[in-house]
Amino acid sequence: MKNGIFYILILLSIVACSTKKTIVVTEPEIRTVYVEKEVKNKVSDYDMMLLNMLRNGNRNFNTSHQYPENTWEGRLQARLLELCNQPLFNNSQLGLVVYDITDGKFLFIVNGNQRMRPASCQKIVTAVSALDLLGGEYSYIPRIDEAGEGWCWDDNITSQMPYRDKRRWHMNEVLQIMMKESDNRMAESLFWQLSTFGGGKFGNIKSVVSNIEQVFQRAGIPQASGYRIADGSGLSLYNYITPQMLNALLVYAWSQEDIRAHLIPSLPVGGVDGTLKNRFQGTKAYNNIFAKTGTVTGVSSLSGYANGGNGHVLSFAIINQGVERGSMGRSFQDQVCIAITEP
Repeated sequence: MKNGIFYILILLSIVACSTKKTIVVTEPEIRTVYVEKEVKNKVSDYDMMLLNMLRNGNRNFNTSHQYPENTWEGRLQARLLELCNQPLFNNSQLGLVVYDITDGKFLFIVNGNQRMRPASCQKIVTAVSALDLLGGEYSYIPRIDEAGEGWCWDDNITSQMPYRDKRRWHMNEVLQIMMKESDNRMAESLFWQLSTFGGGKFGNIKSVVSNIEQVFQRAGIPQASGYRIADGSGLSLYNYITPQMLNALLVYAWSQEDIRAHLIPSLPVGGVDGTLKNRFQGTKAYNNIFAKTGTVTGVSSLSGYANGGNGHVLSFAIINQGVERGSMGRSFQDQVCIAITEP
């Protein structure tokens, strides 16, 4: 019996040593194959292009699935790669996600999971959460008893909110002013209404965040995403969100008919109204972009929906951070929107 156990132990040792040896020699073999592949010029043109970009100091690479060059998706990726590696990004940061809602697939991603300041695209978080939790027929008397921390008053601070008339405002009235004109006070009034959902006390930031997190979970956004919600307007420099999170909320909102029916009409239309009235004139993006703008010091953002050049409904999120002037970010965003709406 003892001899049997001894032989079993020897056999196990041999197997273990053999396994360990295989693992050790695998990695160098893979490296050798890769080097030989490069030497024999078998690297794809796409890989070589990325390698050349890397050598030239560019860092903004698409991390979504690569589509064939002879397809609309492939041509779009090539155009967006070109846009994402212009001199603007030598000293500023970019977060970009383009998603095909019709087909349910990502078309282009750059730094999708990087935490960034959303500026007034934070209003998308507020609007989608309010519509999901309170409903499109909700009405209330606007009030603000609290202010966000770390506010940066660069965005639109004019307010059409009639604090004195004490009448109840319908959700659609609030959203029209809050989203079309990027009215921050209206956004804050709706944000704090979320504190009362579920019986919470008005003005309790923990209740607001907890309720918004319920919407995040339904949209497939994990709590470990590293976001931070400081206010409802995007004025605070303490807001942090990722382009992927913004896109996930947009996709979720589109999938919910009750949310979509109230959200879409409230978004500025490219070249037509709101904060997008003077953009996209004379381009394919005219009347085909429905999105929220955002501007605070060093940050320019744009996020929403597009009638894609492939005939599909697209969602997108763009955050330009560290830009010297907001116009620099807006110029890049315009080029992206034109690219995704062209056939």
